[in-house]
Amino acid sequence: MATATSTAVASNPVAASPHVTDGPSTRARPRSSTIPIARRPRLRLCPPLSHSSDPRDMLSAAPLQTLASLRLLVLSYLADIERSLAELESPHFETWKVKREHTMEEVRQWTSVALEMLEGIRTEVMSRLPELHLSDVSVGSFKSHFRDLSDVTSLTDMRRHLPDIPHLPEMPDMRSHLPDFKFSDVRSKLVDVRSRIHDIDFHQPLSYIPTLSDRLDKLHAHLTSVEVPPGVRAPSLTPSAVISDLIDALLSSDVMTDLIYAKEVIEEGEGILEKAAFEVSKAAKRSLQGVRLIRYSDLPHAWKNNPFVTQGYRFIPIERWPLLIMSVFALHNETLNIHTHLIPLILWGVYLSRQTVETPELLFMAFALLCLFCSALWHTMSGCAHYRSMVFCARVDYVGIGWLISASVGTVVYYGYQCHPTKGYTFLWLCFLTGLAGNIFPFMDWFNERKYRSYRIGFFLAMAFSSVAPLAFLSLLHTPDEVVSYISPIVPSLLSYIIGLIFYAAHFPECIMSEKMRCWLDHIGLGSHMIWHCFIVLAVNQHRVAISALKSGLECRAVYI
Repeated sequence: MATATSTAVASNPVAASPHVTDGPSTRARPRSSTIPIARRPRLRLCPPLSHSSDPRDMLSAAPLQTLASLRLLVLSYLADIERSLAELESPHFETWKVKREHTMEEVRQWTSVALEMLEGIRTEVMSRLPELHLSDVSVGSFKSHFRDLSDVTSLTDMRRHLPDIPHLPEMPDMRSHLPDFKFSDVRSKLVDVRSRIHDIDFHQPLSYIPTLSDRLDKLHAHLTSVEVPPGVRAPSLTPSAVISDLIDALLSSDVMTDLIYAKEVIEEGEGILEKAAFEVSKAAKRSLQGVRLIRYSDLPHAWKNNPFVTQGYRFIPIERWPLLIMSVFALHNETLNIHTHLIPLILWGVYLSRQTVETPELLFMAFALLCLFCSALWHTMSGCAHYRSMVFCARVDYVGIGWLISASVGTVVYYGYQCHPTKGYTFLWLCFLTGLAGNIFPFMDWFNERKYRSYRIGFFLAMAFSSVAPLAFLSLLHTPDEVVSYISPIVPSLLSYIIGLIFYAAHFPECIMSEKMRCWLDHIGLGSHMIWHCFIVLAVNQHRVAISALKSGLECRAVYI
């Protein structure tokens, strides 16, 4: 811990003195040279503490013990300084007067400021650093273990109740002077102490250590600002080596480093939250609380997705949810994105309710309808000003896509392995696990971020390519030509998925359109995302038709591998 060098008192030492507390600033008091300093009401003194403790032993103890030891050491040091300042009486001031280095008023002000700084440090230490104590141990309960001590009020009374012991007795003799004492009581108190130690939050006391170090430095600088004449008993100006070493060790400890880093992270997080709250409030005002469409530049950062779609954005507070529902039938940049999946969802739902289909086809169409529903829900909620609701619906959209891919692969596996049902069930479990992965990854924090857009596309492509393993093994059970012939009915749907994905990934055609053309298209949502939706609907229908051809499967042989 750094110490300040000694300097002479300036003409106004109080104005230059440091302040300790956050209360009123220290000011020069009215001249009161007729009032000796010895008559000042003495502040409550803390009992001095022996400075023989080894800081290394303290640091090896638990954090609570270390902080409690620091508390006692600092309070003892402050008590020593306070006692020395309180003992400065008039004869000592006469010594200063003879040397003519300082006026009487300057010395009184120096002492007054030192006492105020000292009291401020003491108050902070007593409130910020922990103090170990048992929960319900009182003098009364302690005295109950000893006979004839009910009226003991002082140390003198205590001595009168004890027999004369001229020398240290042997242990048996010592026991004869002591009453019976149950160690079960001690154990119960230790258990209580352990439970209380676990409940203590050390971050607040540890965060005070740098402040305490600064306070002690300022107090030391103030005390050394006056040169004490020879013969005058001066206060102990320098904190003990134990205090200095202990504070230095705490400041350089890993715990303090982690605490400072955590504080920086918290402050950075608070700044991000404040900025996000300001952006949301600004966007809500621009949209007139959801009534008016706004531009891409007006959106908060978390709502920005496609920079080529510059206009036609909704920003509707969640409290005005009827506006969100009605926006399904309004014109904005998500209108076509909603209806390109909402209309097929309704039509296919009605169709399936009137038809009798086999279980594999029914499951595929159920997952396809789930995908369309999740998509329509997301594009409706993308204009919601409530961040968590908006992000949740975006993740749900990814879940629907994942199950559609798994169901598509599952139909190929189911019909392709009709001759080998055991092996087919193994690969069907693989399809289920890939669909389950499509449920988990979207709910990871990074998955929905715009900078990981290419990773999302790669993830869904990897799910689609999971069909390579069952098809490769199927070619071993039959022949490659037979497998190619078997999967040929689903090639059109695969091409539709791929073409739609290219439009989506390239932001085509809005990326090459003029600002004027984009302005018109943005108000109805005619862009790459809508085109991708159309190809998805086309691919689902093509795959549904292909299932009829897949049902015939592959020719079963007499001998299987």
